[in-house]
Amino acid sequence: MKIFKYRILNHILFWIFIFTFYTVPYLLSYGFVFEAFINIIYIPIDIIGVYIVIEYLLPRFVFKKRNFGIFILGTALIIALNIAVSQFIKLNIQPMLGFWIARRPISAEMFSALLNNFMIIGSATAFKLFRYSYNIQLTQSELERKTVQSELGILRSQVNPHFLFNVLNNIDALIFEDKEKASNAIFLLSKIMRYMLQESTHEKVKLDKEISYIQDYLELAKLSFADPDFLHYEQDGMPNSQQVPPLLFIPIIENAVKHCNKQSQSPGIKINFFINKDFIELHTSNFIKRNDFKLPDSGTGTGLKNVEKRLKLLYTDNYTFDINKDIDKFEVHIKVPV
Repeated sequence: MKIFKYRILNHILFWIFIFTFYTVPYLLSYGFVFEAFINIIYIPIDIIGVYIVIEYLLPRFVFKKRNFGIFILGTALIIALNIAVSQFIKLNIQPMLGFWIARRPISAEMFSALLNNFMIIGSATAFKLFRYSYNIQLTQSELERKTVQSELGILRSQVNPHFLFNVLNNIDALIFEDKEKASNAIFLLSKIMRYMLQESTHEKVKLDKEISYIQDYLELAKLSFADPDFLHYEQDGMPNSQQVPPLLFIPIIENAVKHCNKQSQSPGIKINFFINKDFIELHTSNFIKRNDFKLPDSGTGTGLKNVEKRLKLLYTDNYTFDINKDIDKFEVHIKVPV
């Protein structure tokens, strides 16, 4: 696709191809004769017709979605003029330049002229439409990428206020109960902040760092629960050199922690990671209040919707993202390649 960057080169190559397409059959049939290069006379007429269609009619009446009928009518008029001018040149100018004229029935002459014009103008129009479509897709992809990167930037620059408020309250209580625990909680919070503001600025991070960040988050989250076994974390497989997009899993885990029913039986939250050399799976499940049908973070840009948008942009269709909800349990399953 890099060749599309060179507009003038594309046009030169196109006309070289057209000239070669009509010249080579003459050379193969009659050898290197003067008549084989007769298309030099007609190429300028084709060039004028093609550029009126692709540079004026197509952008004005197709790209701007004004009137496709006018485009068809205009193109038909251009083809008719091309045929008329070409026939005039063939009958009046061509003999003067020393080229012989092949006499054919008028029906065969018109059919050949129409076929040539449809082939040349049609090919140029198809290339123009393809380039236009390609540029639109490129622009849309870039806009989506920038949107997601912007959302990720917001995610990096903020800590969930609800989570931060709880952590600070817990640390305040621990200062009088267990200073060592309070000190460790402050240390974990500083690690989380450092990771979000520094480490996660890259497009990819090492999986072991991402897992470590998640474990630190869960350690702080456990301070909010009276039963230390209320939050159960399990990991199958060890990270090696795998890399993942930063902060991809944390919104799912945050949802499980934030929207759990604290009155439910332990473990009320289950976080399961399965790490393979080819893919990573995350399963989360948490009890919720019965008949609470509101989707967690359904109205925010940094929740599950943002995760799905990032997955679509990063992996196209090569991922799994399932959400299951029953009366009192909410489950999320995500699987991505590495």
